[in-house]
Amino acid sequence: MSYFQMKVGNRFTIVATNGAANGHQPVCKSEATGFDVFDRASCKTVARDEPFDKAFDFCTLRLAVVVTKRTQ
Repeated sequence: MSYFQMKVGNRFTIVATNGAANGHQPVCKSEATGFDVFDRASCKTVARDEPFDKAFDFCTLRLAVVVTKRTQ
């Protein structure tokens, strides 16, 4: 069975999970109770059990901060 994951930029991946009660196992998007954000640069989970829109906003805001720091 394949699970839902979405890469955001070159740094983050959003993964659909079945929540803390079931050990945050990856699932299909229709079965998801939350979405975890994984930071591929540091190899760790940076947000857990977020709704999809908040997980996506988290990723885009972090990417915007990184780009802003590089241009200053």
